[in-house]
Amino acid sequence: MNFIDLLLEKHECLRTSIRGLNAMLGEASGVGWDDRRPLDREGFSRAVAEFYDAFKAHEAVEDEYLSGLISRLGIDSTLNGAIADGHRSLETLTRLCSAITGDCDGDHVYGVRLIVIHLSAALERHLSFEEREVFPRLRERLPAGLLRELGRSAGAKGAVV
Repeated sequence: MNFIDLLLEKHECLRTSIRGLNAMLGEASGVGWDDRRPLDREGFSRAVAEFYDAFKAHEAVEDEYLSGLISRLGIDSTLNGAIADGHRSLETLTRLCSAITGDCDGDHVYGVRLIVIHLSAALERHLSFEEREVFPRLRERLPAGLLRELGRSAGAKGAVV
């Protein structure tokens, strides 16, 4: 599998993970602070930690491979900054989600739901940006053989989880 296809596969894993968080929260059963849908805080906290681990693995691959490729190929240098900004935003929101889940009483989940909505939107913006702006440029500039080799290398290192 080539490097970009490998990243796309992992993007889908992150999307699946965030959909799982949303599913655990379910539909709101009240309005605003009166959202009284019960939440398994321990299970949700574990799911947030799993999302965070998958996100950090994604970030590590991009730090190790993607940013260097963008620089070496002379592709728009602002792309690396945009990717890093997306990572910082996702890191902040994931940590906030963990903190607010720990503070949640398990019955009033409005705050948790609000953060997960923002986390979902930020994740989609980040992944879509890479898919729309970064990956096509790499496909244009890198030979297919090199993309396959990078995919093997990233996969062999276990860097793409």
